[in-house]
Amino acid sequence: MEKKNNNNNNGGDFGEEEVSIDGDILESILSYLPLLDLDSACQVSKSWNRAVFFSLRRLKTMPWLFVYNQRNSPPYTMAAMAIAYDPKSDEWIEIKNASSSPVEHVSVARSSHSTLLYALSPAKFSFSIDAFHLTWRHVAAPRVWMIDPIVAVVGRNLIVAGGVCDFEEDRFAVELHDMESSDGEWERCESMPDFLYESASATWLSVAVSSEKMYVTEKRSGVTCSFDPETKSWTKLLDLCPGEYSLYSRSIGFSGNSLIMAGIIGDEDNPTGIELWEVIVSDESPMNLKFELIGSMPKTCLDKLRGTDSDWPLTSIAFNAVGDMVYIYDAAENGGDIVAAEIDGGKLCKWRTLPNADATWINKSHAGERVIVACSNVGFSDLKLAFRNHLSFSTSKY
Repeated sequence: MEKKNNNNNNGGDFGEEEVSIDGDILESILSYLPLLDLDSACQVSKSWNRAVFFSLRRLKTMPWLFVYNQRNSPPYTMAAMAIAYDPKSDEWIEIKNASSSPVEHVSVARSSHSTLLYALSPAKFSFSIDAFHLTWRHVAAPRVWMIDPIVAVVGRNLIVAGGVCDFEEDRFAVELHDMESSDGEWERCESMPDFLYESASATWLSVAVSSEKMYVTEKRSGVTCSFDPETKSWTKLLDLCPGEYSLYSRSIGFSGNSLIMAGIIGDEDNPTGIELWEVIVSDESPMNLKFELIGSMPKTCLDKLRGTDSDWPLTSIAFNAVGDMVYIYDAAENGGDIVAAEIDGGKLCKWRTLPNADATWINKSHAGERVIVACSNVGFSDLKLAFRNHLSFSTSKY
């Protein structure tokens, strides 16, 4: 719609014009805005509010990286403030919850396959899977008590497998909980394969989940298997050792429907690179895997990941893959930067390093606190739900 000044343009005075943007053009512009800016755009007018609603059809959801703090000792309280990195705005955001009291757990909380947070004790199992981890569900603990098991959510099924315990008869026990079932019981499944005997805990294994299966790989050897919650059974897969590359550690995750592996080349004292592959798994022939190289971490990023003290060994990496983003950092939290990249057309691009916000935050916080890192797809509906739960957001420079 165009509004023109009707004054005569004598003497070369052409007057002024006002042009309002609407329709498809406005929707297209809005689709490029970060989520927090979209919320502000909703407040401009009714027509803009409507345009924001229709722009969501074009909106590309970008996974946020979340960093939480928790006390190291009882009552294991989660901090009322978290920080998150929004790749669309390329900014760290402080998230505060002023309305409710801090969440208390009976044990330390952990993250698994990027999106899941959980806390496990002999008496209770607590977990959260929503984008901002606003809601924590509590169920009875699994019947077999293990320390440091692998934990995953596949569809409606919560899975706890393996761990460390000297007095249990089955050290490879696997239990499944149907989150939509009313009885709340844990069901025993086929035990973990014997070839994971020396490494059947979360410390030594990397876990990834698709919509149908859980994938588990031994970080050092690449020995890999999958678990199907429908059949409650395991399938041995080909080791994750791609061709001519010699990896001393690897981690896995899912980007969309693709299984992604990040592997470190060289040795702990002198890592020479981090490579990433898409691992193509055939249901008909699980021992026939294909590896397609999708990207190599630039050396400048690898140097920043290792931190200022590059003489410190790089034993393993933490790997978060959600949607079209991957985040990689030193699992030992030695103060290096977080490295992020986008997946576009099946290849990694737009590599960047993020200032080590968790290390900065630790310096600001109590020494008795620990850091938990998670990653979630955040949509506009998730943001609106966060506002209804009285979360506040402010951009911050770390």
